[in-house]
Amino acid sequence: MIRVLLGCLVLCVTGSAALAQQASEAESRWFQVTLEPSFVAAQGAYVGGEIVLHIQFISSDPFKRVRLHLPAIEGVRSAVLARPHTRQVEVLDADGYSTLGSSKYSHETRLAIVPERSGTIVIPPITVTGISEPADRQSFEFTEMHPEEVIVVHPAAPEFAGAVWIVARDATMKDAWSHAINEIRNGDTVRRTVTLRVVGVTGDDLPELVLDPDDGHRVLSTEVSTRTEKTDLGFIAHLEQSWDIYIETEDITHISGIRFPYWNPELGQPADIAVPPQRIEPLKRDAVALRQALREEAFAGHRANQLGLIGLLSVPMAALTLAIGLLLWRALPTRADLRFWRASRREADPLEFYGSFLAWGRDTFGPHTTMGREQALLLGTRATEQVGRLHRSIFGRSGGSVQPGHLAATLILASRRLVMRRFLSTVLPSMSRFLFLR
Repeated sequence: MIRVLLGCLVLCVTGSAALAQQASEAESRWFQVTLEPSFVAAQGAYVGGEIVLHIQFISSDPFKRVRLHLPAIEGVRSAVLARPHTRQVEVLDADGYSTLGSSKYSHETRLAIVPERSGTIVIPPITVTGISEPADRQSFEFTEMHPEEVIVVHPAAPEFAGAVWIVARDATMKDAWSHAINEIRNGDTVRRTVTLRVVGVTGDDLPELVLDPDDGHRVLSTEVSTRTEKTDLGFIAHLEQSWDIYIETEDITHISGIRFPYWNPELGQPADIAVPPQRIEPLKRDAVALRQALREEAFAGHRANQLGLIGLLSVPMAALTLAIGLLLWRALPTRADLRFWRASRREADPLEFYGSFLAWGRDTFGPHTTMGREQALLLGTRATEQVGRLHRSIFGRSGGSVQPGHLAATLILASRRLVMRRFLSTVLPSMSRFLFLR
């Protein structure tokens, strides 16, 4: 009987310790999902209004492995502001003080969601799984779940008067001028630049700003640039827009102010931000400066035309120069020509000179070509006549008197003319196609 009672007592103590350990483990881990801005939980959000979900899974023990399972949320556009990561955090008590053991491990991420329709959006349950590594006991697996949340989404307010529905938590605007206002003259072109910063939207959401026209000036051109800044607290849109304004009066003129209307979701009412209109009293035209500006503009235009003409002519001129250079290079005597000329000056024996003549012919018309009547006809009438005289003098026929120097000069000049004619017949059509038919 005593043994039975002791066994029951041991089982009770063991079960109580296990339950206490489970309760301790549960208390050492918890989910925390924060909606930003904070008023969304109580007041709801608006269509097009950004909501930031700060999802944290906090544990007293370090993680060996941890993973957040983020469900898809219907009816919203979403973007990741901060990828899931683990860091150490200090958990404060109700009075705002840290206590012993207040350092925890937080695995967290941040998402930006933008409702695309009114009604409600449901954030499904969020699950985290992993392995915890306590310092004083064995590591263990865990699975935790955060319950679903429902957010009320209001439609676009009918009392909003802006052309584009923009929901923003804050907005700032400022402008700058390229000229001092009191130094602007009639005939000046002034650049007005407006920079806009809007919290809670992206650069793609922003419309262009509008500058209303007025008498005494006109807008020549407009430039717009946008960019999006991503922060842990959401997106911030930046817009820069410039107007080139031509002043065309010496009377007082007013350049209108610029408004940016948006909806304030915390107050639930329209808001706007603006830069004020600018009153300008233009000074009279500076005739000397105007003439100088016109002169410089005309000179710049003339200079540009000159450069354009030079650039236009440079291509054919370069091609022509190259062709002339190649032509002159082709007109120069070859080594064979020089050897033949030197032989004509020093060799008195007709047979030796005839050998030099045949060697020149092979160098000029090809190694397997004998210098005959056909090749002489290519060189022209004079060359043909001189070659005939040479053959008659060698083979003992009448009319065979020949002067070697005169013969060599005639043949060399004729061969150079032949080379130049062939070169021109090949190069000029190709150059014409390059210059005029490309």
